[in-house]
Order: sequence, then C-alpha cells, then structure tokens
Amino acid sequence: MPIWRRYSFLKRNAALSRDAFSTHYEQVHGPLAAGLEGFRKFATAYRQNHVEGDGDHGFDGLTITTQSHREDYSKGFFNHSDYAKVQPDEQYLFDVGKTVSVLGTEEPEIDGPRTRWKVLMLADAVPSGARGLTRLVRNALDLGSASALGFGGASFDHGTLWELWFDSAQSRERFVAQVEGASIAAPVREVHVYGPETA
Repeated sequence: MPIWRRYSFLKRNAALSRDAFSTHYEQVHGPLAAGLEGFRKFATAYRQNHVEGDGDHGFDGLTITTQSHREDYSKGFFNHSDYAKVQPDEQYLFDVGKTVSVLGTEEPEIDGPRTRWKVLMLADAVPSGARGLTRLVRNALDLGSASALGFGGASFDHGTLWELWFDSAQSRERFVAQVEGASIAAPVREVHVYGPETA
C-alpha cells in the first residue's frame, strides 16, 4: 500500500527575511497547526524542511505530512473547520499566491539513516554516482491535486520530488554544486514536529 503524503511548498511573505520566516515557521506555525485536532485527524506525521543558505530555489520551506489512511485523500485538513484557525498565520507567513500544496506518494529507494545534511530536489531523476548518499526517497506528485493551501486552485510543474540525505556537509555541498542549473536542489534543515520519529 502506498504511503500518501501532502507536500506544501512554501514561499515566504516578502516582508520577512528567510531567518524570520524560518523562526516563525518552526516556533509558531508548526505548534499552532500540530496542536489542532483537525490537523492531527488527517496527518500521522508532520515534518518541516527549512531552506538553508541564500539561494532562491522557488520555495523557502516544505511541509510534509504523512496522511492518515482514508478513501478520498482529496478531503483533508483544508476542508476541516480547524483550518480557519491557521489561515491568519498563513497570510502573515506565506506569499499565498506562490505557495502550492500537492498530494503524492512516498517510495523509499535507499532505506538508510536520516542525517542533518538533507537536500530536496525537483527533477525527473537523481544523477548517478552521487557520493555520500545515506538515504533516498522518491515522491511521485499528483499535479492534478495542486492547490494554493486551500485558498483555491494552483499549478505545479514538477512531478517528482527527491529527498536525499548525505553523510557530511561536504558530500551535500558537492551534490548541490553538481546538479545546479540542471534541477532545483535546495539544501534544507529538517524539523520533526510529530510522528513516529519523534515519539
């Protein structure tokens, strides 16, 4: 059975620096959402990915929620009354017009350890010969499910998201330099808000 997830590619409000965005995303927005019964009804795990460095990768953060099993994955937190409690914070934190959420499935390809050196990559394939790779997950995105965080329809151009973990900062930097220009590759800091990994 596939593992269904929701991927929310977050673009920060232009009034916020990346550091201010990241602090608020982790310390305010995460606990706010995670504390809602309506959020936890639909998500068994919640992880944040904070883009590191100064580059513009098209997004400043990525929320990944593992979805609770149900018949229709298009029905979720965005349809729940509790969602209204986070919308004011989303309006403060995000550029909603450039923030997109999509459903997809997780397919681990290398089931090794998570490390603190992670990369998110939007591309059809991972180049062969990546050195220092400890874990690799392919996420197939359902482009027909794209929405602007529950505010209406949206479009997204990338059908595959890769999550890559490396054995060192040097391995991660070497990989990002290798694929720069050929794909969107963002070094990120992963934060586990709740789920099996934080129990």
